[in-house]
Amino acid sequence: MNTSPDRGGEVRRLQTLLDAARLLNSTLELKELTQIILDVVRAEVPVNRISVFVVDRGRNVLHSLVAQEVEGFEITLPVGTGIAGTVAATGEILDIPDAYADLRFDTRFDQILKYRTNDVFALPVYNRQGEIVGVVELLNRERPITAGDREFLLGISVYIGLALQNAWSHRQVRAGGQFQQELVALRDNLAEAEQISLTSGLLGLVLQEISNPLAVAMGYTELARDLDLEPLPEKLRTYLAKITHGLDQTASAARSFRRFIESEHQRSPLSLSIVLTEISNLRAQEWSRLNIESALFVESVPDVFASKRQMELVILYLVKTAERALLQSEGKRELRMFLSEAGENVRVEIYNSSPAAMPVMQTRLSQSPFSAASAEVAAGGLDLAITASIVQQHNGRMRVEHQGAGSSVILELPTYSGDSATR
Repeated sequence: MNTSPDRGGEVRRLQTLLDAARLLNSTLELKELTQIILDVVRAEVPVNRISVFVVDRGRNVLHSLVAQEVEGFEITLPVGTGIAGTVAATGEILDIPDAYADLRFDTRFDQILKYRTNDVFALPVYNRQGEIVGVVELLNRERPITAGDREFLLGISVYIGLALQNAWSHRQVRAGGQFQQELVALRDNLAEAEQISLTSGLLGLVLQEISNPLAVAMGYTELARDLDLEPLPEKLRTYLAKITHGLDQTASAARSFRRFIESEHQRSPLSLSIVLTEISNLRAQEWSRLNIESALFVESVPDVFASKRQMELVILYLVKTAERALLQSEGKRELRMFLSEAGENVRVEIYNSSPAAMPVMQTRLSQSPFSAASAEVAAGGLDLAITASIVQQHNGRMRVEHQGAGSSVILELPTYSGDSATR
């Protein structure tokens, strides 16, 4: 019996689906799985790029698992936001011929990735219970997507969904214990960092306050010993010796305090993406309780040369400042965090949708850290003063930018280079 060309194509695609199903179920490792998804889909439906998202129902967000030909890039966004978030929320297949004409498309992704998205074909993937567990986006098709392509994509999406859920569950179970340990450790580190920074700031202010009077006292003591009194009364000589000894002990103690402060803030190459991810995980439950929709956009950027505990404290303070602003808003509460490269700096942006005024965060590097910090106390309290001081000590800058009804806090720190430790 002769097989028609159409019938032959159907058989070939059925065989492709079966082969793909075996491949997709051959691993529980997400990295391997995403590569298989890319290979299988692009072999049948020629597109320029593919993105795969997994739905995290616990936090009601999507995590990007892969962006085709992009390394070190991760997106976390709420279900219902953007094209992928809309598909995850509605289950609708979206075929968008002009991405930039669709209001759901976020052009910032293209800016971060240095890419131009022309068209998008996005479809949901389901588990056995009929729940949406992921979204696949096909970008910039090389030819029109045919009815046969749609049938293939719908067929393969079933296997993708099953494999994706298994791999995600495996990762969650494996990381569960480690994740809880990391959260506890991070909470402890942040509490300790806050205490140390507060202590260090106060000690620094105290040291600055006593340094000048101490120097004056030591100078006048030396002048008194050199007075043209012959012979110098023995009692006066004894008293001056004791004063000199006491002043020397005080100066020694001040130097010890300063060494302690500096030793507690040892710097090393640091990935701010790790800090942002840890704090995002730490605050996720609280954001959910406060009805704050959060998203984290992380671009691959160089390290900075910084104290990890101090940077945790700075970013946590900026996040909590955004949270406080959002709690004053009666409208939709949105918090977005972005990590990107800006020239020779690493840029952290924390956006909140509240119209509430943000505290003044301009840092002035021409002033000494403590004098600048003192100037900030009136604007936002000691926590802002310490934050401003830490940023200045790291040769960084902070500022507030208003964006529509909301505002963003921008933190910029120099990228790490081999000679950063000497600056």
